[in-house]
Amino acid sequence: MTFCDILGHRFGNISETSYLVPMKSFLGKVNKTVTGKSNGKGSSGASNSETDSETLKALSELNERLKDRNIKARLVSARNSLFIRGTFTDQLGIRKERKIPTRLATDINNLVSAEARILQLIEYVNKNGFIPDVLMWDAPKINPVITAGGLTIGEAVKTFEIDFWKNKKKTPQRENTFNLAKSYMDRLPKEAELTIELLLDYIINDTEPESKTRDQYASQFKKLCVVNDIGGIKRFDPFIGKYKPEERTKKDENKLLELMELVRPNKRYGWTICSQYIFGTRLGETFSLIPDLESGTASSVCFPKAKPMYIKYPIALSKELAIKWKLDKIERPYSFDLESYNPKDSKRVGNHLRRWLEPRAKEVGLEGIQPTDIRHDWGVRSIHAGIDPRAASKSMGHSLQTHYKIYAQTYDEIDAKKASKKVNQ
Repeated sequence: MTFCDILGHRFGNISETSYLVPMKSFLGKVNKTVTGKSNGKGSSGASNSETDSETLKALSELNERLKDRNIKARLVSARNSLFIRGTFTDQLGIRKERKIPTRLATDINNLVSAEARILQLIEYVNKNGFIPDVLMWDAPKINPVITAGGLTIGEAVKTFEIDFWKNKKKTPQRENTFNLAKSYMDRLPKEAELTIELLLDYIINDTEPESKTRDQYASQFKKLCVVNDIGGIKRFDPFIGKYKPEERTKKDENKLLELMELVRPNKRYGWTICSQYIFGTRLGETFSLIPDLESGTASSVCFPKAKPMYIKYPIALSKELAIKWKLDKIERPYSFDLESYNPKDSKRVGNHLRRWLEPRAKEVGLEGIQPTDIRHDWGVRSIHAGIDPRAASKSMGHSLQTHYKIYAQTYDEIDAKKASKKVNQ
């Protein structure tokens, strides 16, 4: 939903230009000039009191309009500043009531700008499912001089979009890939000229060395430059491929089993969490999992990085627990198959599940554990169980090289124990 689409709920089918008419009319109604400063004497204080009252009235009317448009957020005043209050999810999946600063003073003349910012934020949340790390109005103001014929970032991103979808059929996974790329490009100032120097400045100043975020910034910005024939793209290479996945070690098995026993009775999320523990699937993949307890395997959609989705066949660890927890009786809040995957629905349900899991994990002494940790524990347990690395990597849905890289520490531990046993027989 675009900015004008949201406004359309209030004013009908209007253009950006026609939107200015009701806004000017609104300002004409409530805009008053303060003729003096309050000094606690005479009419100056009364004048200020009247203006403050008028501002609060206008703020109340603005919030009523937001409510009429079914926008579940409102503007509030605190410490002489305007804030956006509402319940939002952040990029870690934590959903709670938040008070987001607009960076505007509580002044009747700022209400139009404040309304524009709340609509801008809601548009971003509707599109991405979470609030941005850096608010749009907090982004650094970069105003480079655009030379004659200079390409703006806004124009370059549009070219990238056209090129991305050229001769391609839209699928949920491709839309997910495109939205990820564009989410990084949208952090750039649209009116600035596209230059390597500007992009490198964002990479160096906005990300940590050897982080996944830096790797993504550099990779996506390089794609933007390639599509738009910008020279010097080799300057991105030192920042790409430096991300080091966290090596995974074994969790406390007794506590993990205690957590599974605690959550399994829950009909909404218990099956999903226990199935992930047994089969080692990614959380999103678990919403497609179909167990076969007779063979001790399952089938599920696989989400490989930068490749098309496919069906994989995860291995149960262990079959006995899968039977005990009745994982053939599927109970989950969302299901899909290879043809019906919806990344937005999967992300929404996954975020709810993470928030639900958090206090229960804390209860058994596994504070901070995430579904990703449960999946990676399967990888560690598979090594201790002696499953062939090729079979284990296929079960998890990543390459053998990635498998060895993530679980190197566990393989080193097992190799040392085998060597010691052989020597000390």
